Amino acid sequence: FMHSVKAGIKDSLSPQLLFTDLGLKYVGPVDGHDERAVEVALRKARGFGGPVIVHVVTRKGMGYPPAEADQAEQMHTCGVIDPVTGQATKVAGPGWTAAFSDALIGYAMKRRDIVAITAAMPGPTGLTAFGQRFPDRLFDVGIAEQHAMTSAAGLAMGGMHPVVAIYSTFLNRAFDQIMMDVALHKLPVTIVLDRAGITGSDGPSHNGMWDLSMLSIVPGMRVAAPRDATRLREELGEALDVDDGPTAIRFPKGDVGEDIPALKHRSGVDVLAVPAAGLTHDVLLVGVGVFASMALAVAKRLHNQGIGVTVIDPRWVLPVCDGVLELAHAHKLIVTLEDNGVNGGVGAAVSTALRRAEIDTPYRDVGLPQEFYNHASRSEVLADLGLTDQDISRRITGWVVALGNCGSDDNAGQYEPRSSQTMQPGLGNDANRQIPSRTE
Repeated sequence: FMHSVKAGIKDSLSPQLLFTDLGLKYVGPVDGHDERAVEVALRKARGFGGPVIVHVVTRKGMGYPPAEADQAEQMHTCGVIDPVTGQATKVAGPGWTAAFSDALIGYAMKRRDIVAITAAMPGPTGLTAFGQRFPDRLFDVGIAEQHAMTSAAGLAMGGMHPVVAIYSTFLNRAFDQIMMDVALHKLPVTIVLDRAGITGSDGPSHNGMWDLSMLSIVPGMRVAAPRDATRLREELGEALDVDDGPTAIRFPKGDVGEDIPALKHRSGVDVLAVPAAGLTHDVLLVGVGVFASMALAVAKRLHNQGIGVTVIDPRWVLPVCDGVLELAHAHKLIVTLEDNGVNGGVGAAVSTALRRAEIDTPYRDVGLPQEFYNHASRSEVLADLGLTDQDISRRITGWVVALGNCGSDDNAGQYEPRSSQTMQPGLGNDANRQIPSRTE
C-alpha cells in the first residue's frame, strides 16, 4: 500500500513512471540551455543500453533578444532576417493569408452562422484577426486536425457554417474525418487550404501538393483554386453559400500579386486569353489557381511562335465543369497546368471527364512529379522541375508540332453538354459564374 502511495506521489511530480511502465528508461527533466547538464544526461542515457527517454526542457528563442521579444511565436516563422535587428530583409507585399483573413471577416460580419476552426495555428492561417473580432466564434482545438474536422461536422449539424483553416500539407491527417464525418453526411463545411503547391523555404514536408489528389475522391466535394485576391474573395463567398456538402479553397504561400481580369465568362470558367488575330484555336491551356499567371506567360510565348492559345481559369476546379468540355471540343490540344501532383489532380480529372464525354481531343497534363523535393526556394524548385513558362512553352510547342494539324479549324466544333446535372446557377455576384454541383 505504501509503495503505491509513494509511486502515486512520484508520478504526480514526475513523468518517469509513465515511461517506465512502458518499459522505457527516463532521464530528466534537464535544462536544455545548460550544455554540461545535457551532456551528463546523454552519457547517462547511453549507459542504459536500451530505449531511453531524455526529457530536455528548452525555451524557444532564448538568448536571441529579437526572438525573446516576440511574445506571439518567438520568430517561429520569421523567414530571412537581418541577424542584428531581427527584422525581415524584404518587405512582403499583400499576402494570400491576409486576403483570406479580410474576406472571411467581411462575410462573418454579415452572417452569424459563420465560425472558424484552427488546429493550434490561428496566426499562420489568418484567423487571429477573426478571433479578435469574434472571440466566441473561433475554436482552437490544438494540434489535432482530426478533431478540428469532426468538430466542424458537429457545428454544421447544429446549423453553423464552419470554416476550417489548415495548411495543405496537414490535410492528410484529417482525411478520414473529411470523408466519413463531413462528406458522408453532406455537411456544409468549408476547408481553407493555405500553403498549397510548392512552399519552397518551408522544406519538403510542407509542400502542399497532395490536397487535390485526396479531395478528388471525396464524394460531393467541390474545390476552388483562386488565381488572385478578388477571386479568393468571390470563391470564398460562393463556398459559404453552399449548404448541401463540403467545399475547399486552396491558395499558395506568399504575395498574392495583382488581379488578373477575365476577358469573358463562359459556362463557369473565366477566359483569360484568346488566340491573337489570324491564329487558330490550337491549344486550350487550363491554368489552375495561381498557375493562371504562368499559363498567360506560356500563351504569350506560343503566340509569338504562331500557335493560337486560349487560356482559361476553371475557378471551381473539381469536379470538372461543362465549360471546360465545351472549350476542349473546339481546340486541337488540351493542356492542364497545376501545382499539384500529376497523379489524381485536376489534370487527371479533366482526362477522365473528356473520356466520359467521348471527346477525343489530344490531352497533356503539366504538374508536379510525385516525389519529395529538396529544400530550396519556390522559384528554384519550380525551375528544377521544368515548371517555368519557357520550359512549358517548349514542351507544348513539341506536342503541337507532333500533332501536325495546326493552322486549320476544320476539326474544331461545338460541344453540347450531355447533361445539365453537373452545373447549378452561380453563387457569386456574376450570374455567368457557376460552381459545380455536388456529385451524387
